[in-house]
Amino acid sequence: MVPLSHVKPFTNVTKTRAECRGRRSQPGGPSEDNPKGAAVSNGRSASWGVLRRSRAWVVAQRYELLAVGLYVFVLAVRAPRILFEGRFWAEEGAVFLQYAWTHSFLDALTAPHAGYYNLVANMAGLVAAHVPLEDAPRFTAAIALFIQSLPAVVVLFTNIPGLATPMRKAMALLLLLVVPANPEVYLITINAHFVLCAATGLVLVSEQGGRADRVFKWLLLGVGGLSGVVSTFLAPLFWVRWWQERQRDRLTQTLILTVCALLQGVLIALGVADQERHLRINPTVMVGAAYAKFIAMPVAPVKPVLVGLEQLRQGLEAEGALPAWVWLSTAAGFGVLLLACWRSGNRTARFLAAASIGLIVLASPGSREAVTEQRLLAHLTGAIRYYYAAEVFFFLALLVALDQGSGLPKVLRILGGVWLGAVLLMGSFNFARAPLDWPMIFYGPPWGQQVEQWRKDPSKPLELWPAGWGWHVSLTPKP
Repeated sequence: MVPLSHVKPFTNVTKTRAECRGRRSQPGGPSEDNPKGAAVSNGRSASWGVLRRSRAWVVAQRYELLAVGLYVFVLAVRAPRILFEGRFWAEEGAVFLQYAWTHSFLDALTAPHAGYYNLVANMAGLVAAHVPLEDAPRFTAAIALFIQSLPAVVVLFTNIPGLATPMRKAMALLLLLVVPANPEVYLITINAHFVLCAATGLVLVSEQGGRADRVFKWLLLGVGGLSGVVSTFLAPLFWVRWWQERQRDRLTQTLILTVCALLQGVLIALGVADQERHLRINPTVMVGAAYAKFIAMPVAPVKPVLVGLEQLRQGLEAEGALPAWVWLSTAAGFGVLLLACWRSGNRTARFLAAASIGLIVLASPGSREAVTEQRLLAHLTGAIRYYYAAEVFFFLALLVALDQGSGLPKVLRILGGVWLGAVLLMGSFNFARAPLDWPMIFYGPPWGQQVEQWRKDPSKPLELWPAGWGWHVSLTPKP
C-alpha cells in the first residue's frame, strides 16, 4: 500500500495537464504566457473563413458577375461623355444640388421635393455639393449607373421562376436595356425611382433565399420606397403574394414597402393640398399612352413612330377622342398578353402582368403633366420615364409565359414569340440609335467649361441639360 504522503494532490495534476497543453499549443495559441492567444487564433480563423467563403462564392457566381460587368459596360459605353465629363439633368442641379448647396446635411437629406421624398436624388445632391464642383456631375452619374444596375443584379442573383436558364436571364437583361422608355432613365438620379420600381417588381416575383438575399432585398425595397412613389404602387401585390405564401420573409418585405407607401402617401396628400402636385384622371389618355408605349414604340423605329403619335395627340386634342383602331389594337395586344399569362398557369407571369397594368393606370393621374388636360396629352408622345417599369414587367410577363413547360396553345406561343422577338430586335436597334433619336438626352452644355467661367464670375448661372429648356442653377461660392 502506498503511503498518502507519496500521493500528489489533484490540483497539481490539473496544473501539470494545463502546462502540458500550454507546451503543446501552437504559436499564438492559448498558454500561460499568451492568455489572449485563443482570441487571436479564433479571429484569424474567422477572417480566413470569410475569405475562403468569399472566394468560393466569387468562383461559383463568376458567370453572373461577368454578366453584371458586361451590363454596366454597355450602359457606360453608350454615352461615355456623360460619365467622364458629367451632366446635371434639370432638377438634379436646379433643385437637389441647389438645395444641398445652401442647406445643412440633415435638411438636404430629409427634404421632400415636388410633393414626395426621393432618397437617391437627395443623396446625389449631397454628394455633388460636397465634392469639387468640376467633378460633381460625374459622381451623380456614377450613382445613377449603380442604381441602374440593380434590376440586373436581381435577375442574375435571385431565383425567379421562368427566368432560371442563362438564355432567359440574358433576354431579361436585354429587355431591361432596350424597352422604349430607357432613354429618360439613363444615368439620371432624379428618375432612378422608376428603375428601382423595376427592381421592386422583380423582388415581388423572386423566391426567398439565404440571409444575404433577404438583407439585400430589404435594403432594395427600403431605398425604392423612399425614392419615389412608383415602387409603393406595388405594395398591394406584395400583400397578395404574402397571403398566398404566408412566409415571414415575404411579410417583412411587404411591411417595409407599406411603411414607405404610407409616408409617401402623406407627402403626396400635402403636395396636392399645397397645389404642388395635381391629380387628373383621363381614361382616353391612359389608352393612348398604352398604345404608344406598349404597342407602337416597341416594334417601330423611334422617329417615324413619334410622328404618328404626334398626329394622334393632335387629333385627341382637337376631337377629344382616339380612332377606333387605336382602341382595338391596344385591346388586342393586352388581350394576347393576358390570355398567354392565364393559359400558361405561371404565377410569375400573372404577377408581372398585374404589376404592369397597375402602373399603367397610375402613371398619368399623378404625373407632372397632370397640371392641365392639355399637358396630360404629352403621355402619348413623351413622359416615357413613367412607363419604364411597366414596360419591363409587360414583356417579362410575355417571356415567362412562353416558357417551354407552360403548355400554351401553339398559336399563342408563335404569336407571343414573334412579338417578343420583334421587341428585342427593334429595341436593340433603337437603343443603339438613341443618341441620334434623342439628342437632348445625350448632348448638352459642357459642365467643366461653365464651372471655370463661374469661378471667374460667380454671378453667372450654370446651364443644365436638356439644352435649350431654360434649366440653370445659380450658386454662391462657399467660404
